[in-house]
Amino acid sequence: APAVPSGGDKIYRIAVIGCGARAETFAKQLHGQHPRATLAGTCDIDIDRAARFAEYCGLGNTPKFSRVEDLLASPGLDAVMVTTPEFTHVDVSLAALAAGKHVYLEKPLAHTIEDCYRLMRTASKGGPVVYVGFNLRANPAYSVLKQIIHDGTIGKILHISGLEQLHVAHGAAFMRRWHRRASRSGGLMNTKCCHDLDIIQWLIGHEHKIVKLASFGGNNIFNSRPAPAPNCGSCPTNIKRACPYVDRAGFIFPVTGKQPIYKTQDAEIYGNDMCVYNADKDIVDNQTVIMEWDHGVRGNFNLQLFQNQGLRETRVWGELGQVIFRGDTKTIEVI
Repeated sequence: APAVPSGGDKIYRIAVIGCGARAETFAKQLHGQHPRATLAGTCDIDIDRAARFAEYCGLGNTPKFSRVEDLLASPGLDAVMVTTPEFTHVDVSLAALAAGKHVYLEKPLAHTIEDCYRLMRTASKGGPVVYVGFNLRANPAYSVLKQIIHDGTIGKILHISGLEQLHVAHGAAFMRRWHRRASRSGGLMNTKCCHDLDIIQWLIGHEHKIVKLASFGGNNIFNSRPAPAPNCGSCPTNIKRACPYVDRAGFIFPVTGKQPIYKTQDAEIYGNDMCVYNADKDIVDNQTVIMEWDHGVRGNFNLQLFQNQGLRETRVWGELGQVIFRGDTKTIEVI
């Protein structure tokens, strides 16, 4: 889509739809901390959650809505940031486009291929801009990595490898929230690892297409035993004390708070402190991808949960050397 016009000194009025962890940073930045934009409102189907979100983020009297239609009808609104669950992405975005509003859509685009094309067909007709939030591309380290690859420092590229490992609490969180069912999230490779797969393709170059692909994974840990209780709160003390997957604040809103603010009106969707061994999930807890591009470069990607620290790592091998980016230390090593 074309870039949004600069608009001179225009201050863009932007609303945030979906009052969850991803929205926290956006709302705080838009509320008095951005020179060219201001927070025009927030929207969540749970108005109580929206109120607590506003209080926690210090949003003052910023308008709060429980219906997207009412938000989109508010005067002077220029754009929306969509941070709702994946299975609502396209319907919310299409409503915003129909109302003439620009859309910043959190990754991934949608939870099904059909919905991706449905949104793309509308966005390609022109009018308001749809921008997908693959924010890792804006990370300066990845820009340096891309430059090293493309300026010939390590010679002809032969192989690229990506790793996404989640630490214990982060990985467990996906097993109890709405992400736990692929019909809502598109699966863990879509809802979480689209970041990493996008970076790999971006580093290789979008002029090159994948011509061979294999992928396999499974749920080897979280399906290995029956749930001892429906949720952590009702779990027997002796089991809970030894369990590494007890619900932790930090992967629900607020990100930085000590206590979670759950999605109060629909625990089945949001999960709350649901036991990770629930039978209501169908996503993987580990997966491997191997691929080959049309110019002979090969690659792989590995997803692992259960680790003592979260880590994104990218390695690229060339004829003359290799380059390694480690997300935990934010370092790039050229060998």
